[in-house]
This record gives sequence, C-alpha cells and structure tokens, in this order.
Amino acid sequence: MNKILLAALFALPLAANAVEWIDLGKSKDKQLQTFLDYDSVKRQELTVYGGSSFKSSKEKPKYISAILQLTYINNNPLRKKGMYYSKEKWFVSCEDETYFTKARIDYGFKDEVVDSWQSNKRALAESDFSYAFPETVGGNAITQACNSILLKELDSTENYEEYLQKYIYKD
Repeated sequence: MNKILLAALFALPLAANAVEWIDLGKSKDKQLQTFLDYDSVKRQELTVYGGSSFKSSKEKPKYISAILQLTYINNNPLRKKGMYYSKEKWFVSCEDETYFTKARIDYGFKDEVVDSWQSNKRALAESDFSYAFPETVGGNAITQACNSILLKELDSTENYEEYLQKYIYKD
C-alpha cells in the first residue's frame, strides 16, 4: 500500500507537468546513467538545523529540490537484481555542494515499482546532508541542478537588473 501511495505521489506531479530530462552522462565505470528533470528544479523553503536556511530575510532560500533518474546499465549489480532505473527526489544546497535524498522509487524492466522508500525525518540537520565530490555522479547532478535554477530565474526576468531586484534584493 505504501509503495502504491509513494508511486502515486511521484506520478501526479510528473503527469501534470511536461518532463524535460537532461542527460548528465554515464559514471566512469559505465554502469550508471543519470538524468535530471529540469522542470522539477525549484527553490525549496526548508528549515535545516545547525545551519542557516536564509542568509537574511531578503535573500532567496538556500535549498532547491530536484528529481533525478538513475538508469542501471548492463553489468550494474542492481540491474542484475531486476532493477532497471530509480527516481530520487533530492534537496540540494548549492552553496555547500550537499544533498539529502527525500524519497526514492525503484522500477523494474516493465516500469513496475520494485521498491520505494521515503525519509521519515520531519526535521533536517546539516549533518543529514551528504557532500558530493566534484566530477562524480552526485557532484555533476548538483552542479547541473544549481545551474538549472539560475537559468530558470534569469529566463523569468526581462533583464539583469530585474533579476537582481526579483531574486537577490527582494523588497
């Protein structure tokens, strides 16, 4: 029952919005291919203990959310166990290059849900976030998600001055 509910929670927002997947490439061992859903990247107002969610009351939220798809290629051990791909929802700190996995759904070869998981944490601490090293699958995903939010914010304004007023100096 929980698996079906979790799958429905992921499916409804994705069905309502057009999904634009960005191919982030394969891992160095060629066993994993990662995609970012550009349309899912959004600012996320989170309270994270042990750090500051906002630098000041006038600045934008520190965290963003994004949905990633991890596709298991040929010799990947998870593929051998019947998993074809997974979708994960991450909370990301672009400033700290860290992420927290909020939920995950694993799919089989016929797009059936094989497993699912959702964090039961109601409050997050900075220590709940994992550091993603540059030039790794996680590091590349964070870089692309952070670049995507900047691009979306720039695209939503007429000019750079409007961008500064809307997203940096909010009055």
